[in-house]
Amino acid sequence: MGAVQKLATVVMIGLVALATVFLVYAANEPNRRDTQVTRQDDLAIERGTELFITYCLQCHAPDGTGYMEGTGRIGGVLNQSKYPDTSTLQIVYQSNDPAMQAKAEHFIRYRLENGAPGDPRQPLVMPAFGQDLNVEQINDLVYLIMHVDWNYVYNESVLTTGHNEQTAVCATDPSNAICSEKEPAAYPTVPPTPVPAATPAASGDSGTASTTESSTASSGDAGTASGAPVLELDAQDVSWSQKDITLKPGDTFTLKNTGVLLHDFVVDELGIKVEVKAGESTTVTIPADAKPGTYTFYCSQPGHKESGMVGTLTIGS
Repeated sequence: MGAVQKLATVVMIGLVALATVFLVYAANEPNRRDTQVTRQDDLAIERGTELFITYCLQCHAPDGTGYMEGTGRIGGVLNQSKYPDTSTLQIVYQSNDPAMQAKAEHFIRYRLENGAPGDPRQPLVMPAFGQDLNVEQINDLVYLIMHVDWNYVYNESVLTTGHNEQTAVCATDPSNAICSEKEPAAYPTVPPTPVPAATPAASGDSGTASTTESSTASSGDAGTASGAPVLELDAQDVSWSQKDITLKPGDTFTLKNTGVLLHDFVVDELGIKVEVKAGESTTVTIPADAKPGTYTFYCSQPGHKESGMVGTLTIGS
């Protein structure tokens, strides 16, 4: 009986221990759930920030201020803490009021999926991302706008765009000074100052950032098939300075980026795709064998074509 009593005692102690563990586990369940929810929220912010940098930064600025404070952007203000008087806002994106939260979520989701229409006769002011982004990505952007600390988005934007710029420069010029920098430069936290157009009298110092522009502005450039450019086309924030251009086969024109991020000039039928960085300019040559007719040109960077960077190129004989 002694052995049986000992076994029974061990079993009882084991049961008490299991019961205690279960009670502790059950008591801690709310904390575990809160931790899991917090982790999921953090992941939504991280994913939403990556999407913001790719699709939204160019118009809404790294800190979500959009067109405010002289940023040079054209997007709406997402970071409403910058408003001088938030009481005038019809929709508050970050609110503790459940009714306002529901209203904000509906509005943000609708804008992301359908874009922001301006004049019905004009292209969308903001592109519709309903076809480009899936439901989870839309959810992440909605959550970001409603809950994020915009200082975090700003810092991530600066880091990411700086890293991308550093990588692009070092891929073509490994000796550049920025390649030795461990931390990428802040780029672009504010729109760059547009590069002044070169005058015919400019000497065009070699090795400067404007050498391409200076050389293409002078007649008889050795690398230009048809002499001086016949026109200048400016790529602005999300628009072209001209919607209709007329050129002839072999003509060369100046493509200038006065916007804040990378743009390109694309004509699919003619096999043309020329990139130009912010504040820089380059030349584009129409193929000598281009057939007379009407072609569509556009910028292929994410969201730019949908925002109105589309025009008509007419090739004359």
